[in-house]
Amino acid sequence: MKHIRLAAAVSVSALAFASALVSSAAHAQSPRISRADVNRELSQLQAAGYEGEKTTYPNKLQMTEARIQATSAAQSNNATSGYGGVAPGSASQ
Repeated sequence: MKHIRLAAAVSVSALAFASALVSSAAHAQSPRISRADVNRELSQLQAAGYEGEKTTYPNKLQMTEARIQATSAAQSNNATSGYGGVAPGSASQ
């Protein structure tokens, strides 16, 4: 009877240790986001028209993020295609 209790205690301890190890590994792999990163993203959202309404939060945020991605993609395509606007750092004539 004593051996069964000991085996059960060891099993529970090993399981707890393994779950803690997996949990810490998951946290170690997540990227670090600084306050400056959050402020930069918030400024970008506000510049694109997001005002942070609570009633339309998910839909409005997703629409604003899609607008930002579309703008970034269009700027990237113009910069790499050779057609369109002025390249960054060059003077327009």
